[in-house]
Formats: sequence, structure tokens, C-alpha cells
Amino acid sequence: MFAELLTKVGVYAIIQMFTLIFTENIGFTHSPVLWIAALTMVTGVLGVAAQTTFRRLLPFHIVSQIGYRMLGLALYTSLALMGAVFYRVHHMIVKVNLFLVVGAASRTPG
Repeated sequence: MFAELLTKVGVYAIIQMFTLIFTENIGFTHSPVLWIAALTMVTGVLGVAAQTTFRRLLPFHIVSQIGYRMLGLALYTSLALMGAVFYRVHHMIVKVNLFLVVGAASRTPG
């Protein structure tokens, strides 16, 4: 549960840093972020496709979702940044509950 929160704090810190410090030449700073976000999304999805259990599938899904939030930063419009922050809160709530459901289902016999 804390792993889910820590990824959100890291992405939020990166968003804060980029919106406060790197505001001048966004083509130079945000283009690498766009490529890293795309690579993160693809890596997470390929990792999910290779897994057979839910307990190993969910962390790879978190990796791909971090890429989606970083894509909002790379696009650097007000709507994209609002979407990234909203998605951060939404994903944190949903993923924590999904981890709880998978944990409960793995302990349920049958």
C-alpha cells in the first residue's frame, strides 16, 4: 500500500519541479520526458503481458500508469497537468483497493 503512495509522491515532485523550474525552454526539457513516458508505458504493458499471477501483474501495471502521468507532464498544457494530478489521486485510491481485493482473494479458499 505504501509503494503505491510513494510512486505518487515521486511523480508529484517531478511535476512540481518541472512547473516551477523548467518553464523557459520546454522543448528541450519536456521532449526527453515524453520519450521516457512512452518507454515506461510500453515497458509496463509488456511486463503485465508476461505475468501469470495478479500479485506480480499489479506492480507492472503501476509502472505503465506512471508513464501516463508523466505523459501529462510532457504535454505541458494546463488541461494535461490537471488530468495528471486528478489521475494520480484516482489511481492511488483504485490501486490500493485492488491490492486489498487481490490479497483477500488469495487468502480465500476455493
